[in-house]
Amino acid sequence: MKTKNYSVWEGAMLLTAAAIIVKLLSVVYRIPYQNMTGDFGFYVFQQAYPFYAIAVAIAFTGFPMALSKIIVSEKNNDDHLIKTAAWTSVMLGLISFLFLFLAAPFIAEWMGDRRLELPIKVISVLFLFIPLSAFFRGTYQGFGDMQLTAVSQLIEQTIRVSGILLLSYYFVSKGYSSYETGAAALSGSVVGAISSGLFLLYFWKKGVANRYSSKAKFRFSYAAELLKTSIYLSLSALILALMQLVDAFLFVNVWIESGMDAYDAKLLKGVFDRGQPLLQLGTVLAASVALAVVPEMASLVAEEKQKEIRTLAKLSVKISIIFGGAAAIGLIFIMKHLNVMLFKNDDGSLALAILCISIIFVSIIYTTTGLLQGIGHGRFAAYTVLIAVLIKIIGNVVLIPSFGMEGAAGSTVLATMAAAIAQLMKLQFVTKFLTGSRKTTLLTLITSLILMGAGVWTWIYMSENYLFTADTRFEAMLISISASFIGAVIYIICILVFKIFSQNEWNSVFHSIGFIQKVFKRLKKRRP
Repeated sequence: MKTKNYSVWEGAMLLTAAAIIVKLLSVVYRIPYQNMTGDFGFYVFQQAYPFYAIAVAIAFTGFPMALSKIIVSEKNNDDHLIKTAAWTSVMLGLISFLFLFLAAPFIAEWMGDRRLELPIKVISVLFLFIPLSAFFRGTYQGFGDMQLTAVSQLIEQTIRVSGILLLSYYFVSKGYSSYETGAAALSGSVVGAISSGLFLLYFWKKGVANRYSSKAKFRFSYAAELLKTSIYLSLSALILALMQLVDAFLFVNVWIESGMDAYDAKLLKGVFDRGQPLLQLGTVLAASVALAVVPEMASLVAEEKQKEIRTLAKLSVKISIIFGGAAAIGLIFIMKHLNVMLFKNDDGSLALAILCISIIFVSIIYTTTGLLQGIGHGRFAAYTVLIAVLIKIIGNVVLIPSFGMEGAAGSTVLATMAAAIAQLMKLQFVTKFLTGSRKTTLLTLITSLILMGAGVWTWIYMSENYLFTADTRFEAMLISISASFIGAVIYIICILVFKIFSQNEWNSVFHSIGFIQKVFKRLKKRRP
């Protein structure tokens, strides 16, 4: 297989661009889905969604990154490694499918809703195809070809989103139940995974498969390394999905044990799940930065460039806090109107606003995870995610009975805050990235967020009392969009006036923008 002449950053930028589009697609479809199926239908879909998110973390992040890393370091043993990786992915998929399919009745029971068995069984089929696609992606990435990986991700998500919306529309129009509609919608994810796998298989058979000897041996050492590294990398990408998984098992059950009617508890879960696309949207930039910094940080570590390591860590964390903070504060202030605009009413607005605080911490987690992985401390990042899950479990059990949805939101904030602080402390200990930092930077950032929030609040107050009289979705849309624009303008002005970015940091940003333009020019010249 011919190695592509991608630079480290060129390949990373290509995958980052694909990841941004994939995340946006993943966010956008849930809004019309909720509008079609209602909060109860959304509850059904979201109960099974964390299992999809786990599969995607394996297919898009964990396994490909682990395999590509080993390929780069073990180029003299390609045949044995590729055969081991292929069989490992097949067995991983088969075992995962059998476990989830056979355990579906018990999982549904543990979730407090036996009728969830069908949606869970449908999503289990995904695991038959996702790991094999992950194997193909990891192999291509290991040899420097990011184009096929990026295109396959776009194919998968486009077909998936289209399938979800078309199937859910058909099933709703025909009067099927929320559970049947949810199962049909989830099958769109399966179709997307199959399509992506066939696309990758075509190129594999066309140009790669014949290179490897049939006499190659399966090596348990490679399999163990693949699985171990994949788990660390996947866990780090799963912070939001694992928070959702905890809610899937505890939210309804805790409510029912507190005396609430089962249907009402499930309906509230559907309302609470409105926050998930908002969290994903607010953390898109940080997740993309994390993907981009891993190879660059690894390169700097290999070259022992300590000053550049500190500079990259400092700028990456600063970007995550600046934009994660802006997304969180902005969403908090416009939440009531955004809720009406997207989901027809303002139910659960306070809980969703509290949940949005975690955008700041998740943004930090994504970024510091990428940096720690590049430095070689991915295991620590994975452990902090597990600690966050434990805090989330305890928080749900303690807070939901007393504070309801707001308690569930608060437990997510506490869990992500703990993981973010732990990872920042570890990053500081390893890189000393805060050495020489200006003490006024944090103060000016807080001031900027306060000014932005004050501007947005003032505009919303004027809009509610002087410009609009009826609480319609159209007026909610006008208020949300205009307030977002005003907040963005104020925030950008504050960043420039307070000089939150130094001249060297601005130079880095503009260099990256110019680099991205070069990447896309090169890609246009490449054969499809």
